[in-house]
Amino acid sequence: MAPERCCDLVMKGGITSGVLYPSAVREIAERFYLVGIGGTSAGAIAASVAAAAEYRRRQTGRFDGFERFEEIARELASPGRLLGLFRPDDQTERLFRVVQRVLEGRTGLFTRLGIGWRLLVGRDRRLARIVDNGFGLATGMANGNREAGEPPLTEWLADTIDEVAGMPPGEPLTFAHLREARVPDALSGVLDRDHDPAIDLRAITTCLTFGRPFEIPFEQDIFAFDPEEWRRLFPERIVAHLERTAGTRRASTLARDRRLPLPRFELPVVVAARMSLSFPGLFSMVPLHAINWGRTEEPMQRVWFSDGGITSNFPIHRFDALYPRWPTLGLNLQYTGPDGQPARRRLQRDGGRVFVARDRREGVLDLWHDFERADTATGDMLGFAAAIFRAAQVWHDNAYLKLPGYRDRVAEIWLSPDEGGLNLDMDPATIERLIERGREAGRTIAERFSTVSGTEPMSWDGHRWTRFRSAMAGLMHALRRLERNAAVAMPGDATLAELLAGRDRPPSYPFDTLDQAQAARHATDDLLELVAAIRALGVCLGSDDDLERPFCSGPRPRVEIGSRAPF
Repeated sequence: MAPERCCDLVMKGGITSGVLYPSAVREIAERFYLVGIGGTSAGAIAASVAAAAEYRRRQTGRFDGFERFEEIARELASPGRLLGLFRPDDQTERLFRVVQRVLEGRTGLFTRLGIGWRLLVGRDRRLARIVDNGFGLATGMANGNREAGEPPLTEWLADTIDEVAGMPPGEPLTFAHLREARVPDALSGVLDRDHDPAIDLRAITTCLTFGRPFEIPFEQDIFAFDPEEWRRLFPERIVAHLERTAGTRRASTLARDRRLPLPRFELPVVVAARMSLSFPGLFSMVPLHAINWGRTEEPMQRVWFSDGGITSNFPIHRFDALYPRWPTLGLNLQYTGPDGQPARRRLQRDGGRVFVARDRREGVLDLWHDFERADTATGDMLGFAAAIFRAAQVWHDNAYLKLPGYRDRVAEIWLSPDEGGLNLDMDPATIERLIERGREAGRTIAERFSTVSGTEPMSWDGHRWTRFRSAMAGLMHALRRLERNAAVAMPGDATLAELLAGRDRPPSYPFDTLDQAQAARHATDDLLELVAAIRALGVCLGSDDDLERPFCSGPRPRVEIGSRAPF
């Protein structure tokens, strides 16, 4: 039976933990059409295949793409199948086997430190091999180390995405296909085809050269790719498609020295998934090229992209609005400590491994991360370093998860140290256990938000009401600051009204016409008058002193509305 509602879905990164996502996605897709689909690293892989399954459903009306997605996860449970996807390249195979032993715990602490020391000092050219391989042990294409039978990760992923999407042989699924997919009748009055992509897939990658995250597809045409470089990272049919697509733009300033402009919407979906999944040291980074306008010599330089989880491992903010039209659901991965116990008291009591807040009070407290409980000072120092990286990586995501109306639409899936993550050779029983855990998480969160009830605080209506209360408190606070800053200026400075009324406005970003300037003045005056009128009614505009005002007693912590450049 076709769904009558839609949702967005965001999934966290976690390397092999991604095997639990297909069953969760299927449970959600049975109740909702998927519109916005986002993720990072392994979450981006799951998002890409989920988008492919949704595309197939939109085009054919059948659910078999999601069924095939879940079958693929079960195929990975066969002995050695998951590890086979992580096949290294020929020049890094010996080092990969050593690292694998470390990850599997088959070496002691001092052996691990010795391996790290040898890498740092560059003995046996091991470090140089990793650098030459794009700063990673595996490109995902097993160059020089191909074996008959199972393909390596990137080739397998490209074939999987296109198979699940039902694409014709040799034709890759692209962002253009997703954007122009059929809109089902149930969404015809909800989605605006002039502004809303039919399926809006987003993957997060981290540009180490620029020191910030990017979303794929890129918003600007500023990058070029080198086909020969990319043939080490992607299947030939993917690179050939990119060359054909870029052929119409060879007059671009980016087309120089065999490099070609990277297409935006004709970009194959597998490229976004692979660029997001570039776990540092394990997978090679993906190089692009851009013009460095600050150089006087050859301006075209290589730009390196690594794992999206470095900067935003759980981009739960994606697809959000102050007041949502439909829910944005999140699947979040959390890891237990050495004792194997989740940090949620309810799960400790009932032995569960899936946490979804049951009421407004749950999920408010910060999760503790104890890093100084090792048996040795060396262990504590390693924990200290890991805690620094972890805080830098997830602070932004964790801040969102404390907000009311955000934390209640996220399902936490708790994993023990031997589950997911960098466990590349999990046994079939462990993978099956994760698949069932994903199913439980997807079913729990989907059932909550497919329920529309004005009397249930945690239903979709209750969620929207919470978001309204929270958003209005933050919005009123921001508008109050705008009103005050516009009216009160430093001695000798013009107020905003004086700037708008004067003929000698600042020369930066001038209005194109006099009519525009007058319209801007009237609109600003109307906005400030509205804020003053609201304030006069006693509505909370940021002060916590008077809790009787309508928006002062709203959800806590309050949403803070600020400025940030888009990814």
